[in-house]
Amino acid sequence: MKKIILAALMISGIFTMVSADIGLNIGVSAQIGSMEASGKEVSSDGTTETSKTREALFGTGGFFIEKDLAFLPGRLGTIGSRIHLGYDNTVNDLDLGTINNARAFTKVNGTPTIAGDIGKEILDSNHSLNAKITGFTTTYATLNITDWLYVKAGNVDVDISTEFKGTTTSSYANSHSLDGNMYGFGLQKTSDNGLFFRAEYNDYSIDGKSVVNAGADSKFTATLNDVDGTTGKILIGKAF
Repeated sequence: MKKIILAALMISGIFTMVSADIGLNIGVSAQIGSMEASGKEVSSDGTTETSKTREALFGTGGFFIEKDLAFLPGRLGTIGSRIHLGYDNTVNDLDLGTINNARAFTKVNGTPTIAGDIGKEILDSNHSLNAKITGFTTTYATLNITDWLYVKAGNVDVDISTEFKGTTTSSYANSHSLDGNMYGFGLQKTSDNGLFFRAEYNDYSIDGKSVVNAGADSKFTATLNDVDGTTGKILIGKAF
């Protein structure tokens, strides 16, 4: 989906470059918001940890580029002048926090070596997983309801970097790609010289992922549940 929209932006930009008003918007943005993520580690032998939730507050900056569809023929162009296809890139990393986990196991034949605990359930709590969003891009479409009010919807692509700390027999992949959806609305004020200001509210829903332990403890699977969040955003741009 992202490649299709980017291709449409480039093609339509070239097609309309001969016009004085090419229908292209370029600008920068700043936003504050929160992302909520939960995760758990599950053992194939039936030992399951209760899902734990973390909420991360953040502030980021970014840039965006948009192209309207006014170049479409006839009445479609009239409608298309109110529609923009866009690409937005967040330039800052977002730390989703760290989740600690205690693995339960039963001491058998003196291993682990804790005197007097043979046959008892032991909790090994020296395990943690930190997650950071290192890439956050959105491809979207906006529809101008009025000259100052618009709605927005799109697809989100997220790169997540994870760091696992624990036993040497455990190892998880440290790079993951997720995607999801976003919806929002905003207010816009445009000056006569094409400079515009926007205030937006956006809601995000990003799909989760499960990863099997690549180390000797392959019976464990770590799961990041869906990541949900909301942001308030200020955008400044120029229409060409």
